[in-house]
Amino acid sequence: MRHAIRSLSRSPGLVLVSVLSLGLGLGVNLAVFTAIEAVFFYQPTLADPSRVYAVQPGNSNQFSYLNYRDLLDSGIVETAAGSRGVTLNLRTGTETERVGALAVTANFFEFVGIPVALGRSFTGAEATPERHPRVAVLSDPFWRRRFNADPAVIGRELTINGESFAVIGVLPDRYRSVRMFEDPGLYVPISALVLPTVNDRSNGNALGVLARLHSGTTREQAQQALTTLGRQLEQAYPADNANMGSPSRAISLRGGEFADSPAQFVGPAVLVALFGLVLLSACANVAGLLLARAAGRQREVAVRVALGASRAQVIRLLLTESFGLAAVGTVAGAVLSIWLMRALSVFSIPGAGSVNLGLEPSISMAVYAVGLLFLTGALCGLAPAWQATKRDVSSAMQGTASQGVTGRLRLRNAFLVSQVAACVILLVLSSLMLRSFMRVTTMDPGFDVERGLVANVHMDAVRYAADGGLPLGERLVERLNQLPGVESASFANILALGNDRSATRFEVLGRTGYGPRTYINSVAPRYFGTLGVRLLRGRDFNAGDRQGGSLVAIVSESFERVYFPGRTALGQRIRRTPAEAYFEIVGVVGDHMYGGYGDASTPLFFSSYTQQPRVSTQVRPIVVHVRASSPVALLTDVRRAIAGIDATIAFEVQTLRQATGTEPALRRFGTQLLAAAGALGLLLAAIGLYGTMAFVVATRTSEIGLRMAVGATTAQILRGVLSQGMKLVGIGLAIGSVISLLLARVAVGMLAGLSPADPVAFVGTAALLLLVGASACYAPAKRASVVDPIIALRRL
Repeated sequence: MRHAIRSLSRSPGLVLVSVLSLGLGLGVNLAVFTAIEAVFFYQPTLADPSRVYAVQPGNSNQFSYLNYRDLLDSGIVETAAGSRGVTLNLRTGTETERVGALAVTANFFEFVGIPVALGRSFTGAEATPERHPRVAVLSDPFWRRRFNADPAVIGRELTINGESFAVIGVLPDRYRSVRMFEDPGLYVPISALVLPTVNDRSNGNALGVLARLHSGTTREQAQQALTTLGRQLEQAYPADNANMGSPSRAISLRGGEFADSPAQFVGPAVLVALFGLVLLSACANVAGLLLARAAGRQREVAVRVALGASRAQVIRLLLTESFGLAAVGTVAGAVLSIWLMRALSVFSIPGAGSVNLGLEPSISMAVYAVGLLFLTGALCGLAPAWQATKRDVSSAMQGTASQGVTGRLRLRNAFLVSQVAACVILLVLSSLMLRSFMRVTTMDPGFDVERGLVANVHMDAVRYAADGGLPLGERLVERLNQLPGVESASFANILALGNDRSATRFEVLGRTGYGPRTYINSVAPRYFGTLGVRLLRGRDFNAGDRQGGSLVAIVSESFERVYFPGRTALGQRIRRTPAEAYFEIVGVVGDHMYGGYGDASTPLFFSSYTQQPRVSTQVRPIVVHVRASSPVALLTDVRRAIAGIDATIAFEVQTLRQATGTEPALRRFGTQLLAAAGALGLLLAAIGLYGTMAFVVATRTSEIGLRMAVGATTAQILRGVLSQGMKLVGIGLAIGSVISLLLARVAVGMLAGLSPADPVAFVGTAALLLLVGASACYAPAKRASVVDPIIALRRL
């Protein structure tokens, strides 16, 4: 090792380039490994998690609270706890803010088994829904952010949804929620105060349920017993528990939403393969540099062999150098990965808030780093060491060993072609993502994004359950229409191109069976005019469409086309379930994007908010739309107007462009991720190409001198070396383009209508690689063209 250190210290350029290459490749891969562990193998904080599973009945994968109670009483499991994410109105002084919370069953903290850091948690005896409990436990981040980590918060009264709740405890730091990626600030007992439909057996108030199995009970036995219970509940309550008798599941907790699904392994495999290309490029670079270095160490190796060193000893010596480089590169990569983890741990999505991945170094990351160290050390050093010890000792001692590139360059050329191909894949995919992102931001969604404002107005759950927010919505629209600059205002249950959606299938009067999946929304009069959606036939909703009258609906062109091919939808009657009355279709509007960009052909159904304020039992904000010629100028006035109507509500106001920006933001994030990988791949490929051509020049010095001695010009030598390098670039470009096209066809659904063979992406990538390749080849080629023929011939 001392000899390896001394030897490498005489080649500082090689060490610098090698550590830079390996540090970049290893740093990115260690950060990706940590992200994979946090996302695809998420583990909530639980005491004794070995017997705990997420249990899901066969109908909708969740239990309503009453069905959960029946599960507890059945004795199938030792115990179970349920939870549901809710958003509460927290009022302090004259301000009301929205706080993400987790409504949990009374025994939740007893089930979790984690002691609180401050105060106490509520117990099953005091927190049953029948007692209308008014207690709350704070998460550590919320306690620190909202109350400055003040211990005196215990016993403090908070106004939540208009009711007084007492703070009784604070959870420990680094507590990981049972709901993946959610970081609820408050934990409150389930009751009608936070979940008004708690006594509704239907799935509208469904809970995520964790169950601890009896000792000795297998997962398969539990699933059979749960299926039997589901059948009994379906028979007892057929209207509310339809299809609950279908096979139930008990799912491992490790992995959260991805647990026991193909995505839990497919996702990591894709990410490891994608960023593994970057690491392989780095290893190929170092291997190429060591190959070039070995070309100049033939006599040293020959002397060692002549003095009695075995081939294994020489290989060990050379591998020690490569493992030394790998070790320093791993340290550099670990430092880079920690920085990347801090940068990626928390990122924001417009309209969806922050996602906290909680990335931090771990023991498994350290083990993975050690594994990568040995892997990179072997990949970087084995081929150069093997090649360096293959040569004839006597020829090397006499300085006549063959310097031809035909045998020794095959492996290095293969490395380089693989690097270029990997770089092409990364660059093409990132170009396609960038092009699709640009396409999404310029696509016409079918409504006027630029002239709209959106206010999400949040009522407390009890008030929303009573009237669906209809009286408040009408008061808001009346007040906003009086503001100067407002052209029109309306409100709805769901925001088009937002983060929320609801879908169902419809039955047409006179037919059997149900049609295709359809997005549904409940909207007020003038909604379509406010958004700029074209009314093609029939009429809009009006003030006469009230509760108690005949149900009316408006559908989109696509709905009319798939449900009534060749006929008009006007006057047709449809319904969602046999228990529901028929809707008469009174209008048809133009297709527009609703669930996501590129899906303008999805059928849409709109009911009248004045008849049915809610499309489901889920508590949602009132989505108020304002149309104006200058939306940004009205932001302050709209906020002031809403606050003046009802001081107890919480709300957010933003432009319609911002409110519909979640999908573009996710596409931008994916594009940036791929672009970063592509840039790294391009940098490493350029270094690799430079190293290869430097190796070519080093091994062909005598040949080049001979050619110049017999009349070859400087331009001919320059052109010859350049053409050799560009040939490798061309082969890698061809291979990478074919693979990229195949991958793009698989991911066509993410391209927002862009062709997988988009010429701009492929031609742009090819031009960039050719330019970078020519630049990387030029310096070694120039060096070859100025070789002194006399000095070169003396080496023959």
